[in-house]
Amino acid sequence: APDKVDVGQEFPVAVTVSAPGDRTVPAGQLSLELPPGWTGEPESVQTLPLKAGESRTVDFTVVAGENDTERAVIRAVLQGEDWQAVASTSVETEVPPPCAIPDPAEPLVAWDPTSGSTVADASTYGRDATVQGTATYDGTAPTGSGLVLDGASYLRTADTTLGFLPEATFAAEVKVGGSGYRRLFDWQPSGDPGTDGVLIDVTPSNQVRFIGSGTNVTTSATLPTGRYLDVVITMTDAGAITVYIDGAVAGLAQVPADGINGCANRQLRFAADQGGGQRLTGAVDRAAIFPEALSADEIGSWQSRAFD
Repeated sequence: APDKVDVGQEFPVAVTVSAPGDRTVPAGQLSLELPPGWTGEPESVQTLPLKAGESRTVDFTVVAGENDTERAVIRAVLQGEDWQAVASTSVETEVPPPCAIPDPAEPLVAWDPTSGSTVADASTYGRDATVQGTATYDGTAPTGSGLVLDGASYLRTADTTLGFLPEATFAAEVKVGGSGYRRLFDWQPSGDPGTDGVLIDVTPSNQVRFIGSGTNVTTSATLPTGRYLDVVITMTDAGAITVYIDGAVAGLAQVPADGINGCANRQLRFAADQGGGQRLTGAVDRAAIFPEALSADEIGSWQSRAFD
């Protein structure tokens, strides 16, 4: 059988019956035993006797279903009235994600604070954010209306599910201030090692940290303070983390290729953790999350991808 198959793929399985040495093989019934949800044709084949040294190959057509493990076992069973012979092989299969993967063409969220205590989501998901605390705006922001983060204010949505993310991009026009650990994007229980959700924050030394896809990594990217930055963090389906500051690569890191498990239901926050702590001071203008890893050539156009 092929070494690797996809769910729903039709593929051939060839079973060869041989009579080795001076042995003979009587007539029998040959069939396949497949994982649950897999199908094969024909259901069985009547085989003729084989003399010593002879062999015969029977072809089956199998359609792969979902499998809970990375390899699926296929067994060939040849049996008569009082005897049976069994052989097996295995094929690599893709384990299905724990929940649906979002459409990569659609942003998961797109915020552009302008006024008031509600920030509308420009994506099709309608994940509007509420300003927790006082909603004050900064006219020096790139768009002329950045939300001031005064240490008491942050953005939060209603409980929401992001879906399973094999790759992702997090982008924001942000001014960083304050000290200690400070959240940028947060959709993860406090203390989680990265197996449930994702968070991106700033360390006490102003480095960008990523926790997701099962791992906690601090990148080599250091954010300047006191001015608006165009910060973009990408995670590829191979687990490669790249941080861009104002369009230039500023740091790299690596996480497992497990993807971000966004299947739970909780608030998406910016500038605070799930408990309302580790708040970022400064300001945020536009911000967005994409269910794809933008390429280096696409980094400079994330705003138009999110809001046009």
